[in-house]
Amino acid sequence: MKNLKQIVLTGGPCSGKTTVLNAIKKRFGTAVVAVPEAATILFSGGFPLPGRDLDWSPEWQREFQSTICALQNALEKTHQMIATTRGARLLVCDRGLLDGAAYTPGGRDEFLRSYGVDETEALDRYAMVLHLESMAVAKPWLYGKANNESRYESLEEAQALDGRTRQAWEKHPDHRVLGGARELEEVINEAIKLIAEQLEEQQ
Repeated sequence: MKNLKQIVLTGGPCSGKTTVLNAIKKRFGTAVVAVPEAATILFSGGFPLPGRDLDWSPEWQREFQSTICALQNALEKTHQMIATTRGARLLVCDRGLLDGAAYTPGGRDEFLRSYGVDETEALDRYAMVLHLESMAVAKPWLYGKANNESRYESLEEAQALDGRTRQAWEKHPDHRVLGGARELEEVINEAIKLIAEQLEEQQ
């Protein structure tokens, strides 16, 4: 598993992550194993959601983020096992560990301190970070929540989260931002090209 590369697919709300990830899985088949988004698993499994079950609060955020960190680590480790069993060469993570910094009041430093995350280790575990720019930033007039029932961010909150997500990963040596002003098909093609380059480096 030491030779198995991991990359992060991240971005603000409504950035096209799900569509891009599905295109990657279709294009590369068994060469790639996708790690699902921890937050989506929790919300779809009944974890209390602000705006649906209760009001947002710092206490809720701490409990949620603590759960996310533990689940993220477990998901990556178990999907490494799956990838090894299947002979896959790349793990594509729907968000990575440092994404939590974007959702933590106090930012990256507070996230690292509060949840005992080693920043160097968290950066080193991923070969590349692909940030998909949120539609809230690139095309705010098209931003909406219809394609994700768990999404609860307003336009302004989504714009801020996109910026904080970029900041969370800005120290990564291979941090790519895929602008959202283009057609989604162009973004997909660029992501696939970058994934292909990662796979070629392993041959």
